[in-house]
Amino acid sequence: MSWFVAYTKFRSEFKSLDFFEKTGLEAYVPYLIVKRQWSDRIKKVKKPAISGYVFFKTPKLCYDTVNLNPFVKSVVRSNGVIIKIGDKEIEELKSALSSYSNSDTVKKGSCVQIENGLLKYRRGIVKSVNKHIIEVLINKLTVKLSLKQTSVSLAS
Repeated sequence: MSWFVAYTKFRSEFKSLDFFEKTGLEAYVPYLIVKRQWSDRIKKVKKPAISGYVFFKTPKLCYDTVNLNPFVKSVVRSNGVIIKIGDKEIEELKSALSSYSNSDTVKKGSCVQIENGLLKYRRGIVKSVNKHIIEVLINKLTVKLSLKQTSVSLAS
C-alpha cells in the first residue's frame, strides 16, 4: 500500500479527509492546534499544517475513488508522474507535528509579538524560553507567559 497526495478545494482539507475515511480509505491531514480569538471568546481550532493537501493510502490508485470525492481537485504529480509517499515519511511528519510547540521556533533574543491575552499585539524581546514558559521583555518590564495559554509569533 502506498500513500498518495491530492490537492483539495479551498479550505476543504478536513472535509476531504472525512470523505476518504467514509469510503474506507486511510487518510491523513497534518494539522496544528492553534488558538483563535474572537471578540467574545478564545477557542482552540485545528489548522492544516500544509494547506490544500490531503494524504490517502490505497493499494493501487483508482481515479474513480478520487474523483468521487467532491472536495478533491486532482492527484499531485511531478513531471506527469504521480507522487507516491512511503509510510516512513508520513510517520516522520506525524511525529514532527506532535512534538511541535512555539518554544521550538522562538529563541532567546528574538523579537516577538504576543498574539492573544491581555498583552495582545505587544512586542518584546525574548529573555528565556523553557518548554512551557517564555520570559519577554516589554518596555523594561519582564513578563512570564505560559505557552499553553499564550501564543507568540516572530515579529518582523
